[in-house]
Amino acid sequence: MDFWLSYLTLASIYVLLGLSTNLLVGIAGIFSVSQAAVFGVGAYIVAYLLMNDLASFLPALAIAALGCIVLNILVTLPALRVAGDYFVVTSFGIQLLATAVFTNWTAGTGGANGLPGIPAPDLAGKALDSTSSVAALCLGAMLVGCLVFWLVMRAPFGRLLRAIREDELAVAASGKSVLRAKVSAAALAGAFAGTAGGLYATFLSFIDPSSFDLDASILLLTMVVVGGARTLAGSILGPFLLLALPQVLTLVAIPTTVAAAARQLLYGVLLIAFMLFRPQGLAGEKL
Repeated sequence: MDFWLSYLTLASIYVLLGLSTNLLVGIAGIFSVSQAAVFGVGAYIVAYLLMNDLASFLPALAIAALGCIVLNILVTLPALRVAGDYFVVTSFGIQLLATAVFTNWTAGTGGANGLPGIPAPDLAGKALDSTSSVAALCLGAMLVGCLVFWLVMRAPFGRLLRAIREDELAVAASGKSVLRAKVSAAALAGAFAGTAGGLYATFLSFIDPSSFDLDASILLLTMVVVGGARTLAGSILGPFLLLALPQVLTLVAIPTTVAAAARQLLYGVLLIAFMLFRPQGLAGEKL
């Protein structure tokens, strides 16, 4: 039972990350490979505040979300000056820089050894120290995130983002502010990623830089591509499916020393296959 609850908890957290990545990459057309860095900042902020008794869980989560909103806006700003391959390279550099900071800033992040002993989340002073209670918290956060995403996509703002993705010059010529729309999308994506980071840190009670490196960003992109970009269903389906794949690999008789490499290889093959044969993903819109 604990296995399924842990799977549901982790999948719920990654759905929030899928919403964040889908909003930038699928909806707004900002192809960023640095969302794992923003995710990591949210996790480290919550971990630091809780471990030093500077805030309780909900205020710490709010501070992490606010910090990631600001960070994601700053990370996305280069997309307003460079586009296409140039911004991919820029966001790639940002991800590598963040990983270097996570690994070498021992005082703040614990360095390569990470931060163990992160306190469990609490609500109204009551610690949620059981797997079922944390699963309910993360599932509730996922449902709220999905509702916000659904409402945004059906609002005029969502239609504006889709129009920017299709033809940015035409949107600008019509008098709409492309800058404001992209900054707003980046802010909302940052809020999703920061919230996911805080939940991730308190759920595992341990974080280290390997959870927020380039491989993690590629995993997020793979989830969106496989699930289906530009749709809410794709943001849910991708994380639940890809997080189940490692469990399938455990049924195959392969050495544990190559299991991680095999998992990354599988993710890469899936990404290439879907980009070639079904770019809209399992539940995405036809491109």
